[in-house]
This record gives sequence, structure tokens and C-alpha cells, in this order.
Amino acid sequence: MGELLLAFVADRRNWGGRDLGFLNRRRAPSSVHTRSVLRFSLVMSAVVALAFGTSTAVPSLAVASQKSTASKPIASPPRTGSAGCARARPADTSPSVLSVRIVRIAQGEAAFVSVCIEGAGPFPFLIDSGSTISVVDTQLSRRFHLRQVAGPLQAAGIGCNATVIPEEVSSWSVGGLALKPQVVVNASLPSLAKGQPLAGVIGSDVLSRFGSIRIDYRTQTMNLGQPESTAPTSNGVLQGPTLTLTPAKLRRNVRVTAELTILVRDGAVETLAPIRFDGSGAQLFVVDTGDAVSAVSPLLARSLRLKAAHQSVSLGIRVCRVTLAEVRSGRWTLGSASLVPRLIAMLPASGAKLNGLLGSDVFSQFGAIVIDYRSARMLLESG
Repeated sequence: MGELLLAFVADRRNWGGRDLGFLNRRRAPSSVHTRSVLRFSLVMSAVVALAFGTSTAVPSLAVASQKSTASKPIASPPRTGSAGCARARPADTSPSVLSVRIVRIAQGEAAFVSVCIEGAGPFPFLIDSGSTISVVDTQLSRRFHLRQVAGPLQAAGIGCNATVIPEEVSSWSVGGLALKPQVVVNASLPSLAKGQPLAGVIGSDVLSRFGSIRIDYRTQTMNLGQPESTAPTSNGVLQGPTLTLTPAKLRRNVRVTAELTILVRDGAVETLAPIRFDGSGAQLFVVDTGDAVSAVSPLLARSLRLKAAHQSVSLGIRVCRVTLAEVRSGRWTLGSASLVPRLIAMLPASGAKLNGLLGSDVFSQFGAIVIDYRSARMLLESG
């Protein structure tokens, strides 16, 4: 599976922005937030950090050859148009279509986009809706001397702990589109595999600024629903679907529609979708485009009596390595649509409490995924 789940245990009051943005029309009281969500985590996807296999075998991953490190410009960046890093067009002028690079990993597909910092690069960043905060690799942060805006934060993850540092990126662009300054976290990121560096993660804190996004796995593009807005700072909950319509240009051959729950806290944005197993009640799963394999918590797996698959997934990152058992999903649904039964990983018990993760092994079976942060709605197209 593709996760390093980080739950902050330090004070984050200094993470600031200017506007609640897509949540300012409808806010739930804090009691609803407390009851609905047991924790608010920084979900930093590690599809980038995994090797997969049955039993204890860990086969190598087949990806395109790239021989640069995360702190150097990539030799063959994803398609981003001809603008490169020299000319980035403003993100507040008009909605855009960005070229991305799709990399097949295990059962899922990861989408990478080229990011430029201070006119240098491009660097490969993972598009990861499951990451509540965008991430810049430590080497890249040191190279550009990013300004630290708060003290180091301790985070508990799957089988290990990590330290992250809030920093500000003042001049950067994604796919040739200039972005507003943004608070990110500096963390040590692993390489995806030999020849596949990872310089950072574009999370839902940035993606949500565009109202809605559409990742097309077939054409290797990402559509942005609107010009970039300011970053939200006020805490809130948006439970969908709202009356706001998803932009017509993003709705194509829709096969699955599901309501979302969008959570904002201290600038971080989390996206959750209801999953039902064999007619059970809805369980909120993280919508995680950066995770190659969907996963379920051990507590939920036991309560649902999901059958053991007698196979495992090996997760390896710089700071720890764990092997996760797999279970069979059986009949499960997203919204009103049935999903194909599959093997899903079982998360270990950890400080980051969550029901599970819906990963790109599910999304890539469809032609494209639309995440609409304003209407709190997710759309999946026919394959």
C-alpha cells in the first residue's frame, strides 16, 4: 500500500492563510467535527516508497529510467508543455489543463507533475489527494533555503515516527502554472524506485485551491476547475454533495458519483468518501490518488469479518519497513456503485486513526477521477 500516515502532536497555530475558501458557505459546528472524525492527520502518500509482493518477496518496479536524484532537475520530466521553468503563467488567469506523467506501480497508477521552484527544475512531484499538506523533500528545501515558519513537528506514522518542518515556498509553479506562496512541510522522501526520484508531493491543500480537479489516466492530463484561490485557514467541515455543480467540462461519461466529506484544519485539507462493505454502514475512507493499494484498518477488518488473503504487502521507507497482511474486500461499494472485489492491505495499529484508504488501484480502473472540493463530490468515469 502507499502510505506514511502522519498525525501531528505539536501545536500548528502558526500555519496561516487568509480565507476559508471553498468552505466559507457551510461550516459544521466543532462538535460535529469532533464526532465525525477521530483524528486529523497529515496523510503523506508513500506509493512513492513502496515495493510490492506476495508473501515476503519484494520485486522491483518497472518504471521509466531517470538517473537524477530528488535534489536535482530530472533528466526527462513529465510533459508540461513548452513553458518549462523559464516562463510560468499566472494561476489566477484562467483554468488550465496540465500534462502529467502516469507511472504504473503494482495495482495502481501514480500521477507526477513537473514543479519548478524559484525558476529552477523541473522536479517530479506526486499528485496526491490523500496528502493533506504538500511536501518538499529535505534536499530540495536545503537547496533553495526555504523559510521555516514554525518549529519541527513530531508525527507518528505506520511503524515509525517522523519529524516534519513547516516552511514557505514563495516562488513556485506546477506544470508551467505559477502558484501563490504556500506553507508546505519539509520531510525526507524516499525514491519511488531506481531511476524514479521524488522531489515532493502536491496535496489537497494546493489542489483544493482550484475548486475541482480531474485526473485522466488515459490522456495523462489534469484539468483544473477554476483559477487558483487563496489558501483556507479557518477550520471547518463540508459534507456533500452541496448544490454547487461540478464544472461541465470536468463531467464526461460519469459512471460513479459519490458524496465527499471535506475537512479543513490549520490549512490542511482532508478528503473522505463513504465505503460500504457487503451492505454494512458507510465508513469514511481517505480519497488517496497517491496510494497504489487501498487499505483498511485492522479494527474495521475484524468487525466486518473480512477474509484473510494469506498474502502480504511489503512497505519500505527510509525510516522503517513493515509488512502488511492483505484481506479480501468482498462486495464493497462507493456511493451507489459496486466496486470490483480485490485484495486490500490491512493497516497496522498506529497513532494515526482512520478507517482506511481508497487508492489508485481503484481509481485507475476507471478512465478518470474528478475530485470536486467545492461541491464535496467525487466522479469516476467509465473505463
